Amino acid sequence: MGLASIIISILALLGSLATYIIHDRKIKGQEKMINDYQLAKFKEDEEDKKKALVCGNIIKKVRGQRVLKIYNKGKATATNINIQGLDIQEIEVYDKILPYELMNPQDCADIRFLIIMDAPPTLKLTYTWDDEYKTGNTYTQILSL
Repeated sequence: MGLASIIISILALLGSLATYIIHDRKIKGQEKMINDYQLAKFKEDEEDKKKALVCGNIIKKVRGQRVLKIYNKGKATATNINIQGLDIQEIEVYDKILPYELMNPQDCADIRFLIIMDAPPTLKLTYTWDDEYKTGNTYTQILSL
């Protein structure tokens, strides 16, 4: 009877130890995955703080007048901003502000222009700019006139 209780106690101890080791290994694996995710998220957030994103909207006014409102919706300052696509014959640009020297996050600038007869229904614009993360960033956008 004493030997049986010792064997049962040893088996219970070994079972508890095996369960603990398996559970501990699983928990450590999950913690490693969580830590890797948090590190990747932190690195991505740090990179986002160095990136600007320049894009625009067209606001319709009266009799063919339009305003292209360009803005920086990134988290970093954009410099040396330029726009390709405004140089078509059917558009007469009033504001000659390009290249735009500096645009802080959440800032905007307006470019007024007039649509001349037979203009296309859409305008394909390509924005280029520099920021802390990279020089020569581009973003292409198609806007309705």
